[in-house]
Amino acid sequence: MLALVSVDGPATPYAIRKVFLDSPSPQWSGSAGTIYPLIDRLLRRKLIRSKLCLTGKRRGHQISLTTAGLRALRLWLSLPIPDWVAGVPPDPLRTRVRFLGAIRASQRTAFLQNAYQRTQAHLRAVEADCERKRAKGEFQYLMARGALLSMQSRCAFLREVAEVLSVRLKDGPGLAKGKQRATRKTRSVAPPGFPTARVSASFGSEMRWNRRGSGSTISQTARTCRRT
Repeated sequence: MLALVSVDGPATPYAIRKVFLDSPSPQWSGSAGTIYPLIDRLLRRKLIRSKLCLTGKRRGHQISLTTAGLRALRLWLSLPIPDWVAGVPPDPLRTRVRFLGAIRASQRTAFLQNAYQRTQAHLRAVEADCERKRAKGEFQYLMARGALLSMQSRCAFLREVAEVLSVRLKDGPGLAKGKQRATRKTRSVAPPGFPTARVSASFGSEMRWNRRGSGSTISQTARTCRRT
């Protein structure tokens, strides 16, 4: 939250909430009952300030970071990166795969098919979000690109699991023909004015940067700073 206020502020509480509402990640809640109480807590702790303003013909408030809030944000971004941030992230889907031996073969097939189709659906949402952020600047785009690579890797992982278990996966409804093959190809993914990146989207991919320029810093969507 502090990171969002830092890069997008001064902004209205609703503008900050809308970042969460527009996120393709199901991990974030953009509900008023989650965002506004958090903003109130940050105000009480004097990490953000609120200023009365006019929005069109309506009066409202804009929030921005205080000196204490900026200090907390910089602490959140400080080194060294904690192991729980840099290490293998939690993945409930991967964990379930570990215990597929506890169910029958027909149930494993149904599990993998459902997991694959649902993961594809989320992949399409992330692809659309990545395209929207392509023109918004390097950091917003790079965060979206990271989410895209993560979802592509999950799909590739499920295909690998299915191959080991001799399960033939079917694409989910609405997935364009040939889409699965297309996501495996190496292609240019850089936003305008940013170094060209060529990325293999297959599982365990590598990224190679061809520096041809630099992008402009605009905005970065960041997760709620729970320590604040």
